[in-house]
Amino acid sequence: MNEVMRRITRCMTLGMLIIAQHGKAAYSNAQARIAYSDLVSGPATGGEENQGAIVTVVGSAFGESQGSSEVLLAGSPVKRILQWTDRRIAFQIGSSAKTGEIQVVTGGKESNPVSFTVTTGSIHFVSPTGHDLASGSWASPWRTISHAVHAMEPGDITYVLDGALQIGVDSYNASLSIQRSGSVRKPLALVAYPGARVTVGDVAGPEFGVRTPSIRGGPFDDWVIAGFAIRGANTALQLDLVERWRIVNNDFSCPTGDGASACVEISGSSVIAFLGNTVHDTGRPGGSKRYQSVYFTTDTNHIDVGWNHIVRNRSCRGIQIHSSPVSTESGFNQYDLLIHDNVISDQACDGINLATIDPSKGRIILFNNLIFHVGAGPEPRDGESDYGCISSPGIVNRGLPGKGTVEIYNNTLSDCGSIGGPSAGAFSIGVNSPDLLLRNNLIDQRGKPYFSTGSPLGKVHGSMNLWSGSGPGPSATSGNLETDPRFSQGPLPYELSDQSPARHISKDCLVEYDLLGIARNRRAQCSIGAYE
Repeated sequence: MNEVMRRITRCMTLGMLIIAQHGKAAYSNAQARIAYSDLVSGPATGGEENQGAIVTVVGSAFGESQGSSEVLLAGSPVKRILQWTDRRIAFQIGSSAKTGEIQVVTGGKESNPVSFTVTTGSIHFVSPTGHDLASGSWASPWRTISHAVHAMEPGDITYVLDGALQIGVDSYNASLSIQRSGSVRKPLALVAYPGARVTVGDVAGPEFGVRTPSIRGGPFDDWVIAGFAIRGANTALQLDLVERWRIVNNDFSCPTGDGASACVEISGSSVIAFLGNTVHDTGRPGGSKRYQSVYFTTDTNHIDVGWNHIVRNRSCRGIQIHSSPVSTESGFNQYDLLIHDNVISDQACDGINLATIDPSKGRIILFNNLIFHVGAGPEPRDGESDYGCISSPGIVNRGLPGKGTVEIYNNTLSDCGSIGGPSAGAFSIGVNSPDLLLRNNLIDQRGKPYFSTGSPLGKVHGSMNLWSGSGPGPSATSGNLETDPRFSQGPLPYELSDQSPARHISKDCLVEYDLLGIARNRRAQCSIGAYE
């Protein structure tokens, strides 16, 4: 088995979740860090023992068991711990909880804070042994997720217990059709109970797993969907014209998906958080280049895409940004995009494609992403695509070409464009692309090009990037390191060995932490690439 395949296989055997197997040694002296929480608001009463909302935080260095560690909300210990692992804690906030900051305290040290707002609302439960004529309480749960969705009011949370299923057709060719809204300060939340396995949708069933139909009464704003296995014959999640959705810790798969769509498609929407999800085994073999793993389209702006694993897919692109016109007033270039801490591998075409962007209207930043073995082909049935780790083709469907600069920091890119040809490379850039600022990235191409043929290198700027495997780095960037990165032979693909020249070399440290949540040494010299 060659080195590339060995690393890919290693990644897959780690259950696709590289971060989950970061190794205890790396954190033996590390301070706990919270990456994100599933809920950012909820009631302090109702639910089990009338102790309020159950919240899950995901991060690093929490410790394998609780021991003497604790979770604080607004400075006070939370009521109940339901689950504690090194990367995930689930807890009930307690009836006396106040609005404030969640922190994990380990070894007497407090983690970074994340905010939580105590609101009013009701807490409901769904169980496969429940009944839809019941009250929906912990003692008397409902039976179906669809009943809960149609019964909830702003501020409500429904927890779904282990073994519940939502398959077949709810309405609008979806297993779950969401047709009501929360409010700005009181979102609706549908959450799998900690440790529960709950499936919505069926790859042999309706076209959509979960969707918001474009019908009278919409748009259907202000939702949290967290912790589910979501499937679709073509699209697992389709959101249209919504605002303030939080999509967290779900598992998406669409093995028969094809056509102008994606397994996760979000259109005409704003203020979207897509965090900690896994998108895998998506796309029909020999499918269209217009079918993607995750697709933000038609004027979707203000998005945060972080800590996701987009792996082992037959779809064309891992993350696609492309504003498709659906009227004379739509299809403008997109902006305010934060794409970070993602692992993307095994895509036929690009890892990340920034097709229609305008960073002059709002920052576009990519950092701490690990992207490898993408652009591997085969060529889609409907023609050639781009085959890069990161592509910025500079497409314009409405208005003027985007201006400004895309900021690309501390990413590790490797084995991009193995299909070959003029459209392959670690970066693929079009003549109308905004400028790309590259700092502290590790590019390991192993004989494949750094840039696709014809990429205008005058649009590339930056410093302190390591270029390996395809000759000297571009003269447009300063402080190039042109050497073998010396990866570790440990369990993590592309982690730096102790002898790596990329370790602790850059004085221009822009990112506080790395892909694993380890703090970067910003006061001295930080490492190049996704790993510190």
